[in-house]
Amino acid sequence: MMNTIIKPTLILTAVAFIAAFVLSHVEKITYPNILKQKKVKQDNALLLILPGYKIVKENKTEIDHAAFHYWIGEKEVDGKPVKAYAFIAASAGYGGPVESIVGVDENNRILGISILNQTETPGLGARCMEIASQNTLFGKLTGVKNGDDGNMLPWFQEQFSGLSLDSGINILKKGDWSPAMKNELMERNAITSITGATITGRAVIRSLDSGFKKLQKALSAESNSAGGQK
Repeated sequence: MMNTIIKPTLILTAVAFIAAFVLSHVEKITYPNILKQKKVKQDNALLLILPGYKIVKENKTEIDHAAFHYWIGEKEVDGKPVKAYAFIAASAGYGGPVESIVGVDENNRILGISILNQTETPGLGARCMEIASQNTLFGKLTGVKNGDDGNMLPWFQEQFSGLSLDSGINILKKGDWSPAMKNELMERNAITSITGATITGRAVIRSLDSGFKKLQKALSAESNSAGGQK
């Protein structure tokens, strides 16, 4: 009787131990590649959100007891250096954290955002990654094009460009974004929400607001530190 209990228990324990051992080693092997892929993804996103800027500084610090990652970019305009900044922003969405990288100019206007990671509901919040084509199936079949779909950004992310972080970004329910909405949304410092997924839009806006405040604190601390070393 004891053998029928002990033997299966030992076998299950051994299997569990071997599985845990194998998984831990697989993680050790794959982790460097995961970090490398994450770095490539961030670097590609930086080119999109800081167009024309050269990254002159990357910094990882702690703000409000949490890790904060930001970059400083520069370019010349009329012979004068102009700065822009990028930072990682994250907040809880419907399905989990929504993590973005955000570019902002010296006037605190958004140059662009790129969502790096999200686990939102497919067909709803996950549409934050959706690229809207201007062309239709009929156009594809007949060869008639309504526009160029090359180098397009996800429509939800594209609409943040030009909005101010000095005041709160609003959410309007006007359906999927289109270029025709741009002027009205800019005037109201607003985006249009994803249909059925307002929580995702609010999460991104909340993360931008929080991340921008952390950026200001980080730059202030950096300035004070540089001043103290003079």
